[in-house]
Amino acid sequence: MTTVYKRFIGVDVASRKLDLFDSVSTEHQMIDNTPEAINAWMKHLRRKRVKTIVVMEATGGYESNLVDALHEADIDCSVCNPAQVRSFAKGIGLIEKNDPIDARMIARFGEVVTPKLREKPSPEERKLKALVHRRDQVLSQQSAERNRLAQARDEEVREVIQEALDFYKRQIVGIEKKIASVIDASGPMSERSALLSSCPGVGTATVAMFLAELPELGSLNRGQIAKLVGVAPIVRDSGQKEGKRSTFAGRSLVRKVLYMAALVATRHNSIMKAFYQRLLAKGKPPKVAIVAVMRKLLVTLNVMVREGTPWREPTLDPAA
Repeated sequence: MTTVYKRFIGVDVASRKLDLFDSVSTEHQMIDNTPEAINAWMKHLRRKRVKTIVVMEATGGYESNLVDALHEADIDCSVCNPAQVRSFAKGIGLIEKNDPIDARMIARFGEVVTPKLREKPSPEERKLKALVHRRDQVLSQQSAERNRLAQARDEEVREVIQEALDFYKRQIVGIEKKIASVIDASGPMSERSALLSSCPGVGTATVAMFLAELPELGSLNRGQIAKLVGVAPIVRDSGQKEGKRSTFAGRSLVRKVLYMAALVATRHNSIMKAFYQRLLAKGKPPKVAIVAVMRKLLVTLNVMVREGTPWREPTLDPAA
């Protein structure tokens, strides 16, 4: 049954502040993006007994404080694709842009589109997501330090950089142990992890990212899951003109680990390797071919999770 909302609150999220627009009072409000300020605002929100949904854009994690507070208060919320919201704004002729205008436009987007709700994660899922994000942050720092080490010429500077690299290496090992512990302690996540890990080319980092950032895996069809991650070729035809298909948007963190998994799969997964070689033989550029492998691998994993079937090369049908 579709929920009928009477109140739509649009939120423009920034690192330090939140701009809020209430469709009932038509008032704009600005608060700090801190747990304390959000909790104070939530007390005011709960006093009005109107079926409410809070809509915001995905901002790379800056929306986390608000989403967590809304979940704790059992208030519906939705985190939307910024590109989709911006296209909606242009579609209704709203070309002006500042934070208060964006908050009002996001509320209107929620009212017209009624976007998908962000489901409340379990404590284990929330813990896993935090650890996976931290691992990604440390990997970024490690990569930056490696680049600095390659450029450094002073021996003392090189020693200092190497100390930082050693520290990051130890921290990654510790985080990965914590990730494995969280997955093993959760029955549903442990079962899904075993399914995904059975596919050649899919390692522990990919499994952890999928569990944390792609809970929809197994519940969508092949086109939906490909679009969600951002590996579906988007048609750009008009009249007699056939535009070039391209992929864009989607969940960048998932796409990043999926790319690495696809590279490994082209070497160690017989089905993906043969598929990749066929594309190259047809003259497809390597980058196009690897994106196709990413999509095929994702669709295959989607079927595995949906059917509860581990990797079996002769019988698995990723076209389902």
